[in-house]
Parts: sequence; C-alpha cells; structure tokens
Amino acid sequence: KMGNTAGSVPVSYNDQIIRDLAQTSGLCDSEIREECTYWLKKHPNGKMYKEDLKEMMSKALAGISEEDVAKIEAHLFRIYDVNQSGFIDFHEFMTVFCIFTGEESVGVLEKVFRIFDVDNTGTISKDEMLILVKDIHALIKDDIKDYSDEEVALRAFEEMDANKDGRVTREEFVSAVMDHKKFSQYLALKIFDMFG
Repeated sequence: KMGNTAGSVPVSYNDQIIRDLAQTSGLCDSEIREECTYWLKKHPNGKMYKEDLKEMMSKALAGISEEDVAKIEAHLFRIYDVNQSGFIDFHEFMTVFCIFTGEESVGVLEKVFRIFDVDNTGTISKDEMLILVKDIHALIKDDIKDYSDEEVALRAFEEMDANKDGRVTREEFVSAVMDHKKFSQYLALKIFDMFG
C-alpha cells in the first residue's frame, strides 16, 4: 500500500518543517531541531499518549499533588490532541510547542482560550471558568490567598464577558488579557507558565 493513509503522521522532520516551526516559534533552527530530535527519540512511533504527557507534567509540576497534575494534564491533552485521536502526534506537539514558545501573543492566547473552553463550543461559560480555576488551584493557591476559587473564576469571567451575555468568546478572552485585566491576565499567565 503506497501513499499517505488517513490518520498516519510523519515521524520525522525535514528542513522545511524546521524552518516553519522556527518561524512560528521565534526559536532558531538548531533549537527546533533539538526539540524534534528529543521528542522523536522519546516517541519513535510518533505518538505521545496520555500517560506520557502525565509523566512529563509530573516532572514539570513537581510538588503538586498527583490528583491536581491529572486535572491539569487532562486540559492540556485536549489542546494538544487537536484531531481527538487519543494520542498526540509529532506535528500536533510541535505546533502547540511552537505557539507557546513563540512571541506572537494572540496565537498563544487563542490556544490558552481553548484550555478554558472545556466543552469546545467556542465560548467559555461561568461553569467552565470555575472548573478550570478549581483544576489549576494547586498552581494559583499561593498567589490568591485572599480569594476563593469561585471569586477568582467570577471576577475573571466578569472581566472577560465584555457584552455581558453570559458567554466569553475567543475575541473577548484575548481582548481582556491583552488589555491587562487583572484576573484574566493572571489566569492566562498561570496557564502559559506551565509551558515556560
């Protein structure tokens, strides 16, 4: 059987992929090549499963309970596994990696928005905001001692919901963070810091 079959993914990279990813991320070609080589060495079949991401997140979030890491990992897996295949392929991983390491803030914020949009409807509800704040509680608890999870979620939601229709769109989310709204920016930066 010849050709590229549906669902198959490239498990290698070429100079064009390196150039494209370098341009997207702002990293130099050699840094991208190093990341690609490392990723493919760890995942020679080109697939990263939930367990692999969990292991990576456990190391990145050392000192946070296993239960809290699992909640955060579930949100991140949703973002990386763009085609919902049950694994993260090489292209998905490198694309998201480059967006989060790049300097184009709107692209980064659009990915962060997808973390908040738990049910993938294209908007964020108050319930989704609260779910996410509770799930990342371990990352934010030291910084927000004066506020409950509910207060943080509600204040961020109110900042973001510019037209007060009870839903936050991608544009409202990006605008709230770019306009330096206190709680909106704080939560977005906490999510972003997980990749830093």
